[in-house]
Amino acid sequence: TLPDLDLIDLGPNHEQDPAATARMLRQHWAIGEKPIGSIIKLLEHKGIRVFSLSEDNRNVDAFSVWRGDEPYVFLNTLKSTEHSRFDAAHELGHLILHKHGGPKGREAETEANQFASAFLMPHADVQASLPYVSSIDQIVRMKKRWGVSAVALAYRLNKMGLLTEWQYIQVNRQYRTSEP
Repeated sequence: TLPDLDLIDLGPNHEQDPAATARMLRQHWAIGEKPIGSIIKLLEHKGIRVFSLSEDNRNVDAFSVWRGDEPYVFLNTLKSTEHSRFDAAHELGHLILHKHGGPKGREAETEANQFASAFLMPHADVQASLPYVSSIDQIVRMKKRWGVSAVALAYRLNKMGLLTEWQYIQVNRQYRTSEP
C-alpha cells in the first residue's frame, strides 16, 4: 500500500518546457534544489509504483505506464545504479509530460531526458557546485554529487551552456559504454 498519488497534472493542452516542469515538480514536492537521495523511495512516497523488470533483457532500460489513475515505473536491474536513477527520473518525465498524449518517438524521449536531467541535477545546484568545467576528471568527480553517470552530467552541463558540444562528444565517446 502506497500513499495517495501526489503528482502534478499538466492537462491535455500543456506546452510546458520539460526543464520547467521538473522545477515545478520539485517545488510541488518541496524538495528544493539539492541532490535527491533515493529516487525510488521518493517516487513510492509520492504514490508511484516502482517495480523491477522480470525479464533478463539488456535492450530495455525502463518503461512507465498509467493503469487507470495509477502510475507504474518498471526498471531494468541489470543497469548501473546511475543508469537506473536516470531511467526512473526519465520515466517520471513520461508520466507527467505525456500522460495525455503529446509527442511520440524521438521527440518524447528527448523531452523525458530533458526532464530527468533537470530533475536530478537542478540548474541552481549545478551552477553553484560546478560553475566552470576545466577537465573531464572534474565531471567524473562531480557526478557522485547527483548520483548520475558522467555522460548524464555532461549532457546537463552542455544544455546549461557550461560544456561545449565538443567536450560533450569527448565525454560521450569515452564513457558511453564504460562508466568510470
